[in-house]
Amino acid sequence: MPFKLPLSVGLLLFASLACAQDDASSGDFVRLVDALDEPEFYCLDLAGWGDHLQLDDPLQSHTCKNRGAGDQKFYFAEGRLKVAGFERCVQVAGSSGVTLAGSAVIARACSDNALQELSLDDEGHIRIGDTGFCLGAGTDSTEASGPSHMWRTLTAVNCDSAPTNMVTWQIGVD
Repeated sequence: MPFKLPLSVGLLLFASLACAQDDASSGDFVRLVDALDEPEFYCLDLAGWGDHLQLDDPLQSHTCKNRGAGDQKFYFAEGRLKVAGFERCVQVAGSSGVTLAGSAVIARACSDNALQELSLDDEGHIRIGDTGFCLGAGTDSTEASGPSHMWRTLTAVNCDSAPTNMVTWQIGVD
């Protein structure tokens, strides 16, 4: 005889799963594990902020903003890295599913583009499909809107030869 859950338990389980999905799609910080030259660490970041958000500009690695950081919230779902709060996925620039080292990282409408296939592996690398590339912070940094924030480029880099401290990411700021 099959096991049946009482209706109230089933509804509670369904509600819990729905909340877990809502929590994931609300996003979290994607932070570089090594602080490098920024004590507040670097996070993936959409260019601009608030009313000045530049959704079509390349993404960057930027000082993690612990408050009001809608421009730094992302989540992994369906084999993609999605931009929380926007109908966009992170994509690496390229042509016909091929990218090159140094290619920009952009936010575009989610599609079946192979350069939107991003995943976080066990080593903390955000891999770009099976290209051999991953997302990496740039080697140079500069002030962003004053000395309290710093930024670096964010590009496709060769996962096997890039410095580990520039390509190892984690979900969340803790």
